[in-house]
Amino acid sequence: MTIASVTSAASTTSSTSSASVQLSTNFNTFLTMLTAQLRNQDPTAPMDANAFTQQLVQYSQVEQQLSTNSKLDKLLAAQAGSQTTTALGYLGRTVTYNSSLQNATSAGATWTFKTPAAGEYTLRVRDSSGVLVQEAKATIQAGNTSSYTWNGVRSDGAPTNAGVYSLELVNSSGSLVAVNNSGSVTAVDSSSGTTTVTVGGEAVPIANITGISV
Repeated sequence: MTIASVTSAASTTSSTSSASVQLSTNFNTFLTMLTAQLRNQDPTAPMDANAFTQQLVQYSQVEQQLSTNSKLDKLLAAQAGSQTTTALGYLGRTVTYNSSLQNATSAGATWTFKTPAAGEYTLRVRDSSGVLVQEAKATIQAGNTSSYTWNGVRSDGAPTNAGVYSLELVNSSGSLVAVNNSGSVTAVDSSSGTTTVTVGGEAVPIANITGISV
């Protein structure tokens, strides 16, 4: 079993911290220059207070924005940590997950799934806009893990672009069947910013998990 390191939240927090340090440095430089100008100003032609007052206001606004960003970073880090903790509880257990979406290349994609009943099924591939791009028929056995590989070509023979595509299963009665798969969780990965678990070599977002059993 494998647990990948969590780096994304720490990276974001580090960026905000660096920006805060830079702001503090710039602000100190501004105050030093302002103090020197006030000391050396011509009493008969004093500085326009509106100019540096406006800049002070701008610094204050930036500081408030950085403070807000810092709080958001902490919230995101806590959320990522919570998701990872949840995912760790899935290690070694069998999960059921929605496997209808796949990131396809120009060469297509492969879906794996299990059906509750054997029979003739119509398999429909749709693009991210819901447009039907390919349709096929297959006889599928109940309970067994089945796979369908689409070659990335539309029904009219035209090639498709890489992107997210979905698979629909329609039984012989014309009803949609959930495209689900199941398997044992062998790894957890949060390094990309999205917590996933590995099931049968496939990276599954924890949001796609619909059930869990011992």
